[in-house]
Parts: sequence; C-alpha cells; structure tokens
Amino acid sequence: MHRSRGRVLSIWVAVVATLALVVSACGGDDEKPAAPAAPAAPAAAAPATVAPRPSASVTKVRVALPTPPSAGNMWFNLAQALGWDKEFGIELDLQRATGGGAATALVVGGGAEIAGGVPDSLLNAVAQGEDLVSIWKLHPSTSKAAVFGVLARKDAGIATWKDLKGKTVGILGPASATKFSTDLMLFDAGLKPDDVTYVSLGGTGAYLEALKAKRVDAVGSWHDPNETIFKLDPSWSSMVWLPATKYEGDIYLAKRSWVEKNEELAIRFNMMLAKTMAFFLNYPELALDIGRAAVPELAAGDRAAQLNTMVVNTPTRSLTGQQFSADLKAYVPLSIQAGLVKGLDPAKVDVDKVFTNKYSAEAIKRLYPKVS
Repeated sequence: MHRSRGRVLSIWVAVVATLALVVSACGGDDEKPAAPAAPAAPAAAAPATVAPRPSASVTKVRVALPTPPSAGNMWFNLAQALGWDKEFGIELDLQRATGGGAATALVVGGGAEIAGGVPDSLLNAVAQGEDLVSIWKLHPSTSKAAVFGVLARKDAGIATWKDLKGKTVGILGPASATKFSTDLMLFDAGLKPDDVTYVSLGGTGAYLEALKAKRVDAVGSWHDPNETIFKLDPSWSSMVWLPATKYEGDIYLAKRSWVEKNEELAIRFNMMLAKTMAFFLNYPELALDIGRAAVPELAAGDRAAQLNTMVVNTPTRSLTGQQFSADLKAYVPLSIQAGLVKGLDPAKVDVDKVFTNKYSAEAIKRLYPKVS
C-alpha cells in the first residue's frame, strides 16, 4: 500500500511539472480543450484551465459503472488518484455493475446518483415511467466515429450492410451491444435480425479464429479490438469494417429530479470529467502509469497493450461531453423499430430534453474561460 502511494506521488510530481510547462507555454486564450494527440505523435498542449479551489464542503457522489476498471475506461480512477474529484467538491464513490442496464437500474433504485449507461437503457427506463436525463456523452458523433460495427470477410461477398443477408455473424452474446448495434444497422439497411444467423462466441479471443476458419462470415465488434487484435494478423487485409454509424455510444445519466436539485454539483461533476478526460487523452503514458500505480487490476496487465488500447480509442472519446441532437433523432425511432427500446412512441420523445447539453456546456465554459 505504501509503495503504491509512493509511486502515485512520484508520478504526480511529474504530472505537476508537465502541466506547469503546458500552462506557461499556452497563451490561455483558447476556449476549447486541446484536440487529442495523434498516435505516435507528441501530445498536444492543453489550454490553461481555471479550476475551483478545493472545496471545504465535499459531497459524495455514487457513480455506477458498467464495466470493471481497465486502461480504456479509467478516468474516474485517475480523478480519485489525482484528487481532482475533491478539487471540484466531489468524493467519488465508484460502484461496479454488469452492463449499462444494471448500472441504470442502480440509479433508478436509488443506489447511485449517476450511472454510465447507453441510450437504449435510459429510454427503456423512461418508457417505464422513470424520468432520467443524460448529462454527458462519452463518445463524439457516432456518425463520424462509430464505436461499434461489424468486421466481415471480403471473400464472403460482404461489402455493405445489405450483404449480410443470409450470412452468419458472431457476437459476444444475445444481450451484448455487439448484437444490438448489428440489429440496429440491419434495420437501417432494410433487413431484419432474422435475415442473419447469430452465433455467440463468448469473447473477442474467439473472433479472429472463427473468421479465419470461416465458421462465421462476420463478427459484431467495436473499434478497439479491430485495431489491437485483428489488425496485427495478416488476414486483416481480407476484412471489411462496416461501422454502426446509427448506434449511439455510452452516456452518463441521472434522475432528472436529482440533477435539477443539484445543478451546481452536476456541472462540477462534468468539469471534473472534462479535466480528467483531457489529461487521459493528451497524456496517455502518464495517465496509464498513474492508473497502474493506483488500481491493482491495471497493474497486472501488459503496459504496452494497455497503452495501445488507449491510443487507438482516442478518436472515440469526447473531450466536451456534447450530445448530438440530429444523431439522436435518427437513433430513437430506429431503436424502437429494432426492438432495442420498447413501449415508447418516438413522436412523443423530446430528444433535447432527455439528452441535454446544458450541464456539459456550462462545465466547458467554466473550465476553459476566455482570458482577456
């Protein structure tokens, strides 16, 4: 324990020195966070930020997360390790659930204030009478940087989503987003889930061998494994990637009553998240070493593979939490048609009320003020 704390402290000294150089080199008149660094290129300098002083009053916020800690999703662990949660008057209480639906259920049941979920779990809860609101979107516009998609064999005659008709598609399991995102895009292409044969492969480790052995024609997958697992194999050139551009990525949600009662806390939560995400994306090596020193599950992993995952995932992570109204307005009716969301009339869903930019926009405005 003491050794781990010492490692975090020594890394934190390096972080402070790095950020000091960044701030001194920056003119301070850019209102936006820096764009993430390109892979294998020096990290872009982040603009100077104005953060609140450590608050004497710290409020515990229980955050339900749908996955175990990993290098690809450790920003809340970073915020804790660096004290950035308390800097914004928050004490993070991280709770783990299995999947976005389970995390959303914790918020509905009063076991957490905020949850990491997906739009379909939020909308299904709304259909059951729960008034939930999304306050931050983890991914940029999926129409430009799809998180999920299908990786298919060219020799199976697959070049478009329509070509999946009559094909065999491997997925993680029937309740996985690898199936939901594929279903959604099949409907968008004028097909139905019954037009393909789904095979549960149980894990990405089986994906590559199933494709190479031609046991499946395609696999429902997501951006990172394609790059970190499949691209290293010679068979990569014989594959085609079909992005699920209509499937919306992860969000952070809460009860509307809690958000409206705690608006300042919701804004400061987003400020903490924005500051941590900028560091996570712009300084992946420092962020990873802090995470490995603070989180036992990370320390046991292969550092090079973890770093590669972080860099490859950079295009699918948002610095601002912006939610895109046009994307969501296309997603809602399609998700209902595909059966991902049940019991809602799409004409009665006010997308901009359910998926709001009010709190993320205010957080960015405060965190990156224009300096005269």
